[in-house]
Amino acid sequence: MNKEDIASIRRELKTNNSKLKIQEICSYYVKQDSKAILCSEKMYFDMMDEEKKELYLKNFKKILSGKIDSKIFELEFKNNKLGKNLTQKHMFDTLRTDNFSEATLIIVNKILEETCEIYEKDFMITFVRGEAYKSARKDNNELDDEISYTLGFFLGSICPIIMPKKSLKFDFEEREFITSVPMNAIINTEAPIEGFMFPSFSDNAADTDKVVYYTQKENQPNQLFVDNILDCEFKPTAKAEKERFLEVVRDVVGAEIEPEVVSNIYEELGRRLDVEAESGEVSLIGLKDMERILENSGIKTEDKLRSSFLEVLGAENYEFKASSITPNQGTKSIKIDNNTAAITIGPQDIKNVKQVTKDGIRYLMIRIDDTATLEGFDLVTEEF
Repeated sequence: MNKEDIASIRRELKTNNSKLKIQEICSYYVKQDSKAILCSEKMYFDMMDEEKKELYLKNFKKILSGKIDSKIFELEFKNNKLGKNLTQKHMFDTLRTDNFSEATLIIVNKILEETCEIYEKDFMITFVRGEAYKSARKDNNELDDEISYTLGFFLGSICPIIMPKKSLKFDFEEREFITSVPMNAIINTEAPIEGFMFPSFSDNAADTDKVVYYTQKENQPNQLFVDNILDCEFKPTAKAEKERFLEVVRDVVGAEIEPEVVSNIYEELGRRLDVEAESGEVSLIGLKDMERILENSGIKTEDKLRSSFLEVLGAENYEFKASSITPNQGTKSIKIDNNTAAITIGPQDIKNVKQVTKDGIRYLMIRIDDTATLEGFDLVTEEF
């Protein structure tokens, strides 16, 4: 699964779309403190008014939005070599059952039993089942609208419920100030806490051995939900992957490194991502790949890299995702800091940074192409 696979489903989640058929939506209002279902509702999508449809679809789009391995994770079911994972079987049945509400209620009760305590407020759990119609591709990679196939899926979303606050208002008839107590709670559909989609998709084909999980908090997936509700193998976040990658590099190079070397490493990784974008296949960095990247960046690895791999990662066959360990080339994603200042720059500008000493005093020098500003003033240029 890559970002285009996710985006291809997300794009279809819009009203009046002939390539999308949404069947029913089941919603459950849950009281957090008592673990009780206060209310449930089953509605067929076609019977909803347009505004309600839009709100639900916007919510489901959120579940398929965000950076892969930071907010969206493709997870494999545990102990599933023989395809006998019970959670996977139930999700399969939920896709095909005639009683969608009954099947989703089983998942809701599991959430109440296993993970309800992690939510701070009352919440709404919503499920939707649908089919997306995708056009096949011709030999020249163009879409053939005359040949299509169906991708069936269902989505689950957990949204916080906001209790409206009391307010003071003026009563024009009685000419007095009175307290207003709103009675209707607000479902924050624009900020789901977490959710999932089954099955996962890759190259417009369903992968029923995997589920797509979404978390609102970047690089903070809810392990309790992944373990107990989805029954999936937990995987490192992109942030954790990058930290482990840099730990291996530090173990090989030592505590100090030249900016040009870091720049070269990220340029090498950037080329891997370019290949990934062209091929559509996820680029993985194993021991041999990392050895070539470091050697091309000017680092002599000798036998140190292999032992570092074993020490930090626990295995020689470990593979990093290139997309997880490469900083965003389009933003100032690299941070340089000490107790005096914190500076952020783009990866392409790392080679323009140097740490130097003059008269026993340490300075940080950054080559710039235009005048720097301070509080709206242009800085005076001095000879060094």
